Amino acid sequence: MSLHDAHEWVTTSTMLQRLSDFDDRGAWEKLSQRFLRPIQAYARQRGLRPDECEDVAQESLMAFAQAFRRGDYDRARGRLSHWLFGIVWRRIDHVRRKPDRIGDGGPVRPVDTVEWMNFEAPRAVSPEWEEVWERTMLEDCLRQIRVEFEPKTMRAFEMLVLEDRSIEDAESELATSRNALTIAKHRVSKRLRELIEQCDEVRP
Repeated sequence: MSLHDAHEWVTTSTMLQRLSDFDDRGAWEKLSQRFLRPIQAYARQRGLRPDECEDVAQESLMAFAQAFRRGDYDRARGRLSHWLFGIVWRRIDHVRRKPDRIGDGGPVRPVDTVEWMNFEAPRAVSPEWEEVWERTMLEDCLRQIRVEFEPKTMRAFEMLVLEDRSIEDAESELATSRNALTIAKHRVSKRLRELIEQCDEVRP
């Protein structure tokens, strides 16, 4: 993969359109780059070992791709992340039900743990999943805008938005007018919102 391809931003809508082509390996690579990390992070929160987290992520994405190719995803029924959560939850549930499962402290039987007894199928997307998803999507989008904007513009945004610094601090550090800083903040914020939407909203 070239440096250009590594930094190329692909909307989730475009990615899924390409996923319909079984021979498009680039679509699978982009899907993995975007969605593996939130799945693994959520699986860790649910108590799975690192190797189990990796397996759950791979198996969830394969199930996701197969279901999408069958036409199972209906955008009108909700966000893409919510549909993916259902797939991930079922994979985690499957792992945790294994009678011979080995945990970090040795053999684990789900019925022996209070946590497992309370681990019921969720009726809605869990707050933990929402938090993990939003954090990882934000990280991906911030990584992209750092490619798209000049360092000084990006630094202005970081100071005023991410670090909650005063505009006076930014003026002093960057030797830039208040008007220029405001414009920089607006431009980067607008683009960040666009990228975040493109991660989770699939347009027909």
